[in-house]
Amino acid sequence: MKLATYTQQPVEVKDYDIDYREWLAPMGDRIASVTHSIRNAPDGALLVDSSTFSIDHVKLWVRGGTDGARYEVEVTVTTEGGRTDQSELVFKVKEI
Repeated sequence: MKLATYTQQPVEVKDYDIDYREWLAPMGDRIASVTHSIRNAPDGALLVDSSTFSIDHVKLWVRGGTDGARYEVEVTVTTEGGRTDQSELVFKVKEI
């Protein structure tokens, strides 16, 4: 599922938060692990420098990208209860 689309400049380093409370609350579950990968990035110009998570939130630090390029960052969350969610953030890089 596509969560959001963002525009950023090639020199920017920004953090992006994903809130999983609505998904987790009814089950009383918690995030146990997070992985991420970048799709549509043959030049490797967009980077996820790091990611952190709490019981119901994920934070990604994203930098770079090539002007005019579009990237998809795939985020996979696994919960303590064994549930898995896979979502995408789309990044459009534009020099302003």
